[in-house]
Amino acid sequence: MGSKTYNKVGFAVLGSGNIGRRHINCIKEADGAELVAICDIVPEVATKMAEENGVAAYTDLDEMLKRDDIHVVNICTPSGLHTDAIIRCASAGKHVITEKPLDITVERVDRAINACKEAGVKLACIFQNRLTPTNMMIKKFIDKGGLGRLLIGTANVLWYRTQEYYDAGGWRGTWAMDGGGSLMNQSIHTIDLLQWFMGPVESVIGYTGILSHEIETEDTGIGIVKFKNGAVGTILGTTCAYPGVATAVQLFGGNGSIISDNNKLKVWKMRRESKEAENEEEEKMLKAYGSLKAESGSADPSSITKAGHLIQIEDMVKVVKEGTEPIITGEDGRYSVEIIQAIYESARTGKEVKLPL
Repeated sequence: MGSKTYNKVGFAVLGSGNIGRRHINCIKEADGAELVAICDIVPEVATKMAEENGVAAYTDLDEMLKRDDIHVVNICTPSGLHTDAIIRCASAGKHVITEKPLDITVERVDRAINACKEAGVKLACIFQNRLTPTNMMIKKFIDKGGLGRLLIGTANVLWYRTQEYYDAGGWRGTWAMDGGGSLMNQSIHTIDLLQWFMGPVESVIGYTGILSHEIETEDTGIGIVKFKNGAVGTILGTTCAYPGVATAVQLFGGNGSIISDNNKLKVWKMRRESKEAENEEEEKMLKAYGSLKAESGSADPSSITKAGHLIQIEDMVKVVKEGTEPIITGEDGRYSVEIIQAIYESARTGKEVKLPL
């Protein structure tokens, strides 16, 4: 499919809730992309969104997939429905961008990845936080050995959600559709960043609890992590931290310490030949990466920035036109689901769980 010539790459969006609307707006803004159709199982919602955006409305995914002018489908349905939609899109020869998590179990994620491989289409998973200037800089710095031997890594997602938030969605905080609670839904981006920075996870010990909401799944989850490189770490994800406090990744290595909060640099301390050089570098890095604008979903899920979504959609335009791999692949989307699933298993059994599952 990458060898064909396209004037515009046609996109369709499946699901038009809050996140679906963000995808719609980003597609309309993206260079080389054209919004062609919107599909939602609620007829009046599909019609309203399609009319607002001047495109075709569908309530049946398979019917929409018959269109030749659709090259990519953005899947924005409840998490537990992703794999079914991915497989149907792949069978129709469409590339796919899916929201996080790719699905709610490793088994389903693998089915989705394999279906796309067999169909010869590309699968991308939204992890827009990897694409912020701060996180890209940190990743590059770690990969070139700047932090030295990695020792400790922590991910803290201290968010807040009301009971109304869970009640309004119907599917939120359920095992069947959300696949979990504060870890699988709210913390997955930060867990992805932690493993992206620190490397593959060897094992976890987990605890989960429902502290202040009426839901099936957890509103607080904790993981003690061993990484394959010998480093250790912790994960804390909650929706009980009123009014929504912080999203922090803390990284400690033989050469120094890095702390990022809400994708902005908060601490940069590296061993240098003198205190003066150390302080100079710190001042320079905090000036460059400590004041970047970064909207947060810590209190309000609708306030999450769209910048990374736009980058991934424009990247998919390149994928379709040139046959390249997505910057964040389906395989990339697997890691965080596996870690979270292992924490849940450990919480249920009271035992350390080794990866891979």
